[in-house]
Amino acid sequence: MMRLASILLLLMLPACAALKGGDAPVTMRVSPRFAPGPVQPTPTLAVAPVQARGLSGGLRYAYVDAATPGEIRQASTLFWEEPPATMLARALVAGLRTRFAAVTGPDLSLAADRRVVATLDRFEEVTSAGVAQAVVAFDVTQVAQGKAVWTGRYCATQPIAAAAGTVRAAAFQGAIEQAVAAFVEDAVSGKVTAAPC
Repeated sequence: MMRLASILLLLMLPACAALKGGDAPVTMRVSPRFAPGPVQPTPTLAVAPVQARGLSGGLRYAYVDAATPGEIRQASTLFWEEPPATMLARALVAGLRTRFAAVTGPDLSLAADRRVVATLDRFEEVTSAGVAQAVVAFDVTQVAQGKAVWTGRYCATQPIAAAAGTVRAAAFQGAIEQAVAAFVEDAVSGKVTAAPC
């Protein structure tokens, strides 16, 4: 009788594990903030909807192992609350508003002196030698009267100190803030600086 009970118990354990299911999905949010500076009255700026290349625009968390840089993988349980391209558009508007008097975003299409057109190139975790980093990179062009005024590439990396979703989101928020702040400073000065990464 004891042997039969042991066998039934052993058969039930895998069934219980199968009913439990996988890990619960984690949804992450970023809320970039920018320090205010002296505000310029001109030019007026309109940020266009940000386009994204490849998996950079997806809601699933993307990661790359530096040993195989050509392979972009996606986490099965980590997701962004909104597409990274939308996050970048919001960050561009917020950053520009700290230095320019009139900035509109993709949701409000108004006439402006310049249009800011950005393409998100990378929004992924890169791991090398056991060290993980959040990588954000985008190209941006300012357009005035149908002509490109200038084009630049902006990117930033931030270390990811732990696997928790909150820690990962904070690293990506820091990277977005750093890259967008560099763009805003260039927009103020009218010069394009070299990309830091």
